[in-house]
Amino acid sequence: MRVRVSNDMIHWVRFFLQGVAETAIKGRNVFKEILALRTDAEHKLLSLGKRAPNAKQALNLLYRRPMLSATDLENSLGVSHPTANALLRDFIRLGLLREVTGAARHRLYVFETYLELFTR
Repeated sequence: MRVRVSNDMIHWVRFFLQGVAETAIKGRNVFKEILALRTDAEHKLLSLGKRAPNAKQALNLLYRRPMLSATDLENSLGVSHPTANALLRDFIRLGLLREVTGAARHRLYVFETYLELFTR
């Protein structure tokens, strides 16, 4: 209102720049948390032995698609259905994924810790 009434642009510019600065700081902090999560997840995946390369590819997919099904994993990684399901079980055991449907078939899994970084 002050800008319209008295042409006081400096207050509007300060307000705008403060918003830009706060958004940049929040973005930087989320990025740091993503890097920490990624490091932790990669360390956990090292325990998977010969499945570790596929698990690393699955982890990279989860950063692009934090909610997926076994079929999504099969198609994206080019692995068999049993391999996709074994990877999903490993990710659940390691605390990286959570099954959210409660169904016996067509289950969906979510990379909850990653998504939570954006909702705080």
